Amino acid sequence: MTTTRRIVPAMLLAGAIGCAGSGPRPGGQADPASEHAASPAASTPQATAEAVGPRGQRLFAEALKAQEDQKKLGVPTDWEHLERKWRAVLDAEEIPEARYNLGVALEQQGDLAGARAAYERALAAKPSLRHAAVNLGVLLEKQGDARAASTVYAAAVRDFPEDPIARERLAALYRASGQLDEAWRLAREALLRDPTSVGANKVLARVALQRGELDLANLIALRTQKLAPKDPELPFVAGLVLARRGDEVGAAAQYRKALALAGDYLPARHALLEAAIRNQAWGAVAEHASAILRVEPRNGPVHLALGVARRHIGKPDEALASYAEAEKLAGDALPEVHLARGVLYMRVKNDCKPAVEAFRAYARAAGPVAAADSPALRLERECVQILEENRRAADAAKQMQLDAERKAAEEAAKKAGKQATGAADAGVPPTSTQEAR
Repeated sequence: MTTTRRIVPAMLLAGAIGCAGSGPRPGGQADPASEHAASPAASTPQATAEAVGPRGQRLFAEALKAQEDQKKLGVPTDWEHLERKWRAVLDAEEIPEARYNLGVALEQQGDLAGARAAYERALAAKPSLRHAAVNLGVLLEKQGDARAASTVYAAAVRDFPEDPIARERLAALYRASGQLDEAWRLAREALLRDPTSVGANKVLARVALQRGELDLANLIALRTQKLAPKDPELPFVAGLVLARRGDEVGAAAQYRKALALAGDYLPARHALLEAAIRNQAWGAVAEHASAILRVEPRNGPVHLALGVARRHIGKPDEALASYAEAEKLAGDALPEVHLARGVLYMRVKNDCKPAVEAFRAYARAAGPVAAADSPALRLERECVQILEENRRAADAAKQMQLDAERKAAEEAAKKAGKQATGAADAGVPPTSTQEAR
């Protein structure tokens, strides 16, 4: 299950107005436990020989062989092909294990609704099929229904005392909801059933971290890396421990290690982004924000972070484009975008009229209390004063221009009069201009 971690917009206020500031440390928000990959049922046609007819057994064996052949070849799994194989089995005969395997194929292709229906139907036909129960819970987590997933896992824990996965997943949900004692107990129970359970160890490491038991959290994370050296969450947790100890350099190294294992592992990328914002390392902010948006293009706060970074690295027009995207995605839920836009107009483009409009939009969106606690009112007053001074200066310049034009006209008239008087004294006929006068 992947949940978007949100950049705290308040962290960007200091960067938006160009002064130092601080924010929460990386990892302050709960991260979801990594999902347990769906896997085919272990059942074979022979296991259900009494209930399955010969044609069903033959088709089941063919589908299972197709699946095993792909594994042996080491090629990417052709889930569409396997879906057709399992549907052929079910067209011949309703077999719960085949229905479950169809659900796996559908889930791997992104058809979560179809997969859920397949798991539920397999479980209804064969309540002892624990694979279907566990995968149904994982799928509900993917769909964001943690409550329903907890109910499914709790039933699996009750109905399948030997199952470690349901305990591991339920422990992760308990930890995410702050029920640390229950999470610890269930993770320990999972390890009693499967000492190699990476998920249970990760729950223990995170619970220890949340309790402030940093040495224990680090020990569990390092030990578990031996079980799963390619799991990016483990160096990430080690990085969280170092961050809690104040070692930002060491934490960043662990986050980068996590990204080296999985370039799209967003918790590490978010942690690096937050650190870059705190340190006002705007080039790094732009780098990490851009990487996140390639995976989460609808993350409004990250668009805002990218905009602030672009403003600082001398790309104001691109910054305004990022602010516009952030506003479109988040609306009034992200009032800081108005403040950032106002600061850009005021300090980069020297244009206080749209800046004042942006500061007032921020005050409307943030509310009077929040606006009073921010620099927006002060900046608005500064801009209003600048506009008034500019207006007075423009009026003064206009008046000076009028005075200069009037003086020039008077000087021209005086000069013309002197020329006419001189010509008359000398007996010179007046010019046509003088005649006209």
